[in-house]
Amino acid sequence: MTGPPDTKGRCLCGAVSYEGRGALKGVSACHCRDCARWVGGPALTAEFTEGFAIEGPVRWWRSSEWGERGSCAQCGAALFWRAIDGSIINAGAGFFDDPTQFQRIDLHIFVDRKPAFYDFADDAPRLTGDEYLAALQASS
Repeated sequence: MTGPPDTKGRCLCGAVSYEGRGALKGVSACHCRDCARWVGGPALTAEFTEGFAIEGPVRWWRSSEWGERGSCAQCGAALFWRAIDGSIINAGAGFFDDPTQFQRIDLHIFVDRKPAFYDFADDAPRLTGDEYLAALQASS
């Protein structure tokens, strides 16, 4: 992989590596129950305009009618979420080689499913699950 270091990431064991393509589109926080069960809390992910080049053994699992999740087949790290139609793919923000590059959260989704025990003090837009799914359908 030849891109700048701030677009690269990898899983815990290093078997899967990736590189963001294009410009950083934004960082989102998903508060749905599936993400909470997958990563133990809100999923903080980054999206690039042209997706990712991925190398290594990713195990994909269809977790809903609209999305699937990719994890390292060796260490199990919860790396990716992508729309079934391929229009969106996000990578966990903490798996990037330099996660300090991300300055803010740009969007919160599934805020109607966020548990009360945490909150974020930013002013990023907040979409309910229905609002996010409607936006996802409109973009495909």
